[in-house]
Amino acid sequence: MAKFKQIGIDVQVYKIIETNRLSFSETENDILHRMLLKSPYQAKTTAPIISPPKKINASRARGTWKVILNDHQILAANMGDAYREMLLALASDHPQFLEQFSKQKAQRFFIAKIPTALYAIKSSHLAEKFAKPLVDGWWFDSNLGKSQISQRAKAAATVAGLRYGEDLLIAEDGEII
Repeated sequence: MAKFKQIGIDVQVYKIIETNRLSFSETENDILHRMLLKSPYQAKTTAPIISPPKKINASRARGTWKVILNDHQILAANMGDAYREMLLALASDHPQFLEQFSKQKAQRFFIAKIPTALYAIKSSHLAEKFAKPLVDGWWFDSNLGKSQISQRAKAAATVAGLRYGEDLLIAEDGEII
């Protein structure tokens, strides 16, 4: 049985850990093992190589963003990352979520298996710049404003059988969007 020691880390280090999360079920310890040792079970004999944190365009990083899903809190670097983290968390907790959510749309589909399917035929060129990979071959639209993300987060909560603002929410500086 592994022995654990509690350590204190600052928000910047926590964001690096969250940036490297591959699934919602992965523990912080699993992430650190992978980052530092390159394997969750076997240490390397040479010094570990740690990838530098993703650079965030300062004009796009505003406020403190977080996703709350039931009792879990996930910090995010910006609004787009918060939206992506919410989708990943819901996909992890609800196996049919992505398939069900892919049927939702406003002017565009919210997620899709094919990047160009996120956009209308006359706007399919947007996929090259704004379609971002999510998980397991799914793509999401990253060209969204706050009101669009709010609308999609509320739709995601409904699809997952949750109440937006209670069971699930995205917040900037403590304010629910």
